[in-house]
Amino acid sequence: MENLTEKDCDNYSKNGILTKPFLDDEYILQKVLTDYSHKIKENKDYTEIESLYNWIHHCIKSTSDMDIKNKFKFQRTAKEIWESGFCTGCTDWATLFITFARQIGIPTTMLHTAEKEWIEKLQKGEKQPVNFGHSFCECYYKNKWVLVDPTFRKLIPNYDSDKIILDYNVAGKNVFIPYFRGLDLEKKQTVKEHNDEMNRDCLKLKI
Repeated sequence: MENLTEKDCDNYSKNGILTKPFLDDEYILQKVLTDYSHKIKENKDYTEIESLYNWIHHCIKSTSDMDIKNKFKFQRTAKEIWESGFCTGCTDWATLFITFARQIGIPTTMLHTAEKEWIEKLQKGEKQPVNFGHSFCECYYKNKWVLVDPTFRKLIPNYDSDKIILDYNVAGKNVFIPYFRGLDLEKKQTVKEHNDEMNRDCLKLKI
């Protein structure tokens, strides 16, 4: 996957189909800057990105109910996620983060990845019970693109866009390969539809 450049900022400042703004820009900015200014006064090394994902986590909670996850995963706009008060997983967290980040002037992508060992097994034709990936974001912040994990509240300033190696684990794994970058998922999908597309895309990857 190609590295992003400053020229990509205009594209990733736009709204996606699932990431249309629904709260007032100034309201979001005020929430972020209030937290950010407090951290700076405490002499903490902090960013507006961290203030944003911490505010989102203060307002929204995760659900562990599998029936709810299976019903709503990949199925909702940012507005619908926010109004429900819960996220079904990493794609929901990323969808909210993307929407708000763009509203406060931070160009942001949705970056879908698949776990490296999972891809290797898929390409060998081995059957697997679940698709194993993770949703990140990329933000243009202070003149460079950085990787953001809104789910685990992580900001990674230096990353490889072809092979993401984390210093923390996502379900016990820490190597993920990007296979999709966009404004958002571009459409509502069932879990099966999402997994079928993921399988097709990952079968084409060279790792």
